[in-house]
Amino acid sequence: MDFLSPNFMKTNDIILQALLQAEEEKKACALATIVQTVGSVPRGAGSKIVVFADRSIIGSVGGGSLEMQVIEDALHCISNKESIFKKYENHVDVGGDITPCGEAAVFIECFEGAPELVVCGAGHVGAALIELAAALGYFVTVVDTRDTDVTREHSKKAGRLVIADSFSKGIQSLATPQGTYFMVCTYDHEHDFEALGAVLGKDAGYIGMMGSSGKISSIFAKLRSLGFREELLESVHSPVGLDIGGQTPNEIALSIMAQIQMTRYKKTGLPAKIAVQQQPKGL
Repeated sequence: MDFLSPNFMKTNDIILQALLQAEEEKKACALATIVQTVGSVPRGAGSKIVVFADRSIIGSVGGGSLEMQVIEDALHCISNKESIFKKYENHVDVGGDITPCGEAAVFIECFEGAPELVVCGAGHVGAALIELAAALGYFVTVVDTRDTDVTREHSKKAGRLVIADSFSKGIQSLATPQGTYFMVCTYDHEHDFEALGAVLGKDAGYIGMMGSSGKISSIFAKLRSLGFREELLESVHSPVGLDIGGQTPNEIALSIMAQIQMTRYKKTGLPAKIAVQQQPKGL
């Protein structure tokens, strides 16, 4: 491959721009680069493809089954936050027989994006949660049905604001990566029920919902009647947050973010002094 050719340089510019934009938007992605080839393969060394968590791509390593394998491995790298080096066989159909005809060695490099938090409802607690999560480096998406100055003011620190006809439509429209964090804090019970039902259809890393015991019991009963499994409902953090005290929106947001952080880092929520004492000796 001619690394100084205009087409190669133009492709590299597009790849670089995609990576820079992903960094600016705090989006996770993986860059796959062919580093060596043997025999007959669609693209030569230096060919690149950027793969995003929603399966969108920029660039190419040749198309066909080889590229599909690279894309699947790149998605795995994004999910597991790892980089890999792997060799892929290229095949050709000769009279109905699938025969290997070449090999490409590919380096897949993972670029971690910011953890994503979807806040359903930009009320007072939602606004405090948005601001705190943004300060902690989360990419925050706000979903609401109210297109008002207050909603937009409360969502100023969010990376994305989705105004939809309903919470279910807004949530379902999101191409969220695996492990996204969700918080349901809308402005009435019916919308909480609708939002939670939509969130339960996502591959979430955390789901929280504000509400009293009576409200939670009522919403869960309705979801059970719709066929939602008990173990799925039990995964919802509701009542939400850690028991650290306080009733103001900022204090409630702090208890919720503390629980999200605990989930994100797989910690116990215990005081650090106790957690350290409970660690096996030698760690």
